[in-house]
Amino acid sequence: MSPRVLVSRELVFWFHSHDALHEDRASIHVGKGSQDDFNDAKVWLEPEIEVARAGRTLRRQELNRALQIIEQHYAYLREQWHAYRDRAN
Repeated sequence: MSPRVLVSRELVFWFHSHDALHEDRASIHVGKGSQDDFNDAKVWLEPEIEVARAGRTLRRQELNRALQIIEQHYAYLREQWHAYRDRAN
């Protein structure tokens, strides 16, 4: 299960269960309107905020807005990621 952790207008932010089980650093996925694992954007939260994959559903300005939202909620998202990862493992 890949839980939604944040919604801002049409942008949906969620953690991917595969990442929690197989990756050491925190990341979040971002989609437009829904969670689409094949077309979503992926953003590393650690060691710093960095686009891992731009995906296909977000235009550049939407991805930039997503990055701003991630920065605004950075502490919350990292806390939630680590709690989710602990439950998944």
